[in-house]
Amino acid sequence: MKRIAFTAIAFALSLTLAACNTWTGVKQDAKQAGQAAGKGIEKAGEKVQDVAK
Repeated sequence: MKRIAFTAIAFALSLTLAACNTWTGVKQDAKQAGQAAGKGIEKAGEKVQDVAK
């Protein structure tokens, strides 16, 4: 019984650590996507200003 409990705890801990790493990657990807979108919007705004002149 102790062996099953130990295995279950070890499995849960490994999933938790993997989720933390994955969540960090998701946050970094979202940040990069947001920055890229911001740069695209900024460039589009500059083009609109150039056309409006």
